[in-house]
Amino acid sequence: MTELASAFRAWILSRATMLSHAIEGCIVESPDDEHVRIVTSKATANVNFYELDPGAPEIVELNIIPADDPDNPAFFLHFEMDDLDHAKELFDDLTEALARASASTVTHILLSCTSGLTTSFFARKLTEVAATLSLDFEFEAKPIEQALRDAGDYTAVMLAPQVHMRRDEMVARHPDLVVFEIPGAVFGSYDAGMALRMLLNAMSENALAARLEQADTRIVRKLDSDKRILVISSVFGRKDSLYSYRIYDHGEIVLNGQVEKPGRSYCDIKDVLATVRMQGVCVSELDAIGLAVPGIVEGSTVRMVSIDIGMPDFARMSERLGVPIFVENNANAAAAGCYVSQDKYESILLQRQPTGFAVGGQGLIVDGHLVRGNHGLAGELAYVMRMLGLVDKALKMAWTSEGMCKVVAAELMCSICTTSPEAIYVAVDQLPEMDELSAELARHMPEDMVPELIHVCDYHERVLVGSYALCLDALRRAEVAEA
Repeated sequence: MTELASAFRAWILSRATMLSHAIEGCIVESPDDEHVRIVTSKATANVNFYELDPGAPEIVELNIIPADDPDNPAFFLHFEMDDLDHAKELFDDLTEALARASASTVTHILLSCTSGLTTSFFARKLTEVAATLSLDFEFEAKPIEQALRDAGDYTAVMLAPQVHMRRDEMVARHPDLVVFEIPGAVFGSYDAGMALRMLLNAMSENALAARLEQADTRIVRKLDSDKRILVISSVFGRKDSLYSYRIYDHGEIVLNGQVEKPGRSYCDIKDVLATVRMQGVCVSELDAIGLAVPGIVEGSTVRMVSIDIGMPDFARMSERLGVPIFVENNANAAAAGCYVSQDKYESILLQRQPTGFAVGGQGLIVDGHLVRGNHGLAGELAYVMRMLGLVDKALKMAWTSEGMCKVVAAELMCSICTTSPEAIYVAVDQLPEMDELSAELARHMPEDMVPELIHVCDYHERVLVGSYALCLDALRRAEVAEA
């Protein structure tokens, strides 16, 4: 064990008394020099040290294993033991997550329709889906009159289509609750997975919502896929973040995984790289790394419109690793993913808007080429909505399917009239059926000019696929430039 790793282990053990007071009933154990455990009745946090190369910094693994679901870690990451202060910060993240897991309480969600009978079956299905994500969620069905009276005892209210007209009344009585409508297509088909993703997005837990999606979108376009590329997609929740990673080797997926982190910082990407290394991947032997991120991307610089988060120097990171790193806005990457997953259209638009969000983001491909624009501003709708003074109005409308339809239609119209795409991919959970959106657009333009609308239910998967395609294109252009 290196001197730095030994100092980190000693620091952890020195905090045993403090941890026993901070986390109810926890016991700190260290069976040997390579392992430290923090045990509670509900979960166990592990700190494991691995020496991959003699003399090189150890790789440290941090994980939390729930007692009732040992096959699904509640926290999992690796990092290189080269900075003691960084290691201490990550350990604090681990103990904060352990405290939450050990003191977790059930989140109660109320479903309501006219009688409560129809939603009872749906509530059971939602509970089953939540259990697969290790979420302590309980769903209860009540008729609307009883729901209006009792909703204050719940965290959120989901209204069935039969009682959509009572939403304003529910919000007026319980202004602090998350209240939103379940679209008719989702409720009618008992699509519990889609409804839960909408709920998590509405509660700003986007990182958890991303875990519900299906993987492995088929790539239809012919790509120059003779490369080995790592792609990483970041999803931010209210208090946490989820990093999905994938390695394509000559077009084949050879590695898939996720890293969950408390907090929101792009500096965590280096910990994702350490996790990949722990799985036998030599990062320096990759041909490229693609990062798909929220925000305005200009070269290797990322600006966030509304929040300030840690941002590493991607250019310096690329130089240190000896691997080109290509950074892309996630909506742009998703548009590229939609493009290479079909061969019918050459000009497409992708619209992404999570449940309850007043402003969406767009990715645009014209004649087979991604449009980023000067400063990477293409598709950044927030500035348009702000200038028109529509953000506050849209924020209220975005909690209902009908309102979200009008908001999305207005945002789409800006791009339809400037770029006239052949097809629009709509990654909006609240609009699973495109007929309503098509009719709204046809109210303001000739019906035969409305582009084909295609619902996207696997947005985050499209981000990974598109990031891979864009990396290949960037490498090809670099090779042409060098020649």
